[in-house]
Amino acid sequence: MIDKKRLSFGRYLKVIRIQKGISLEKVSDETKIRLDTLLLIEKEDHGRLPAEVFVKGFLRAYAESVGADKDKVIMVYSSSLNAYRVNTVGELNFTKMSTKFWPHLLLSLGGLICIIILSVFLMSFFHSDLKNNGKVNTKAIEDKTDKTFDAVSSMPSSADYIQELEPGLTDEKPDEKPEKKLLLNIVAIETTWLKVIIDDQKPKEYSLGAGDNLELEASDDFNLLIGNAAGVRLILNDKPVEVSGKSGQVVNINIP
Repeated sequence: MIDKKRLSFGRYLKVIRIQKGISLEKVSDETKIRLDTLLLIEKEDHGRLPAEVFVKGFLRAYAESVGADKDKVIMVYSSSLNAYRVNTVGELNFTKMSTKFWPHLLLSLGGLICIIILSVFLMSFFHSDLKNNGKVNTKAIEDKTDKTFDAVSSMPSSADYIQELEPGLTDEKPDEKPEKKLLLNIVAIETTWLKVIIDDQKPKEYSLGAGDNLELEASDDFNLLIGNAAGVRLILNDKPVEVSGKSGQVVNINIP
């Protein structure tokens, strides 16, 4: 007997679906969610699933279709996603440190080698001049030392090297382009819920009743997850936007 309380979100939905004899194709037909996305949900493939706000809407629709506990599915999904993000950030930080370690090490070794060569050169010159003339030619040492230091100082510095690796550190600013605002007017015809992402910012949720009006502004785009496709009318910069779907259907729209 499978303990459903210990199952992760994807396995929990899959077990409920199989126990009730519901095919994945039937779930796809009822929820209008693509079959490959449902497979990714059951496999819990966070790396290939869409943004969190969309996945939560898909999970609610899937749970309703098979009669599962929606709140439990969302809670377990959120915990699983947080653990995945922590692991991903750790791997990225390790990779970033590894890629920067070797250039810095080679640069430090190069500087050390230059110092050693300079020291050997000065010692050799001092010994040779003392042997040949019986005294140190101070002027010659100073001239040759100045030339050697000039050659070393002309080598690229570590700051120049890092700046070449990371061009984003330069003070140059990209050409500023005039902002073009997108104005979206959402008119509710029936009761519905919305999740909106504006310019890749943090998603916001709204609950609208019939007759409600919501005005939003963006610089680049809107991502809308609509709980009732037939419950809203969208107008972008005074032009209507078509919403395909029927009453009660969950749809995802990217504007423009």
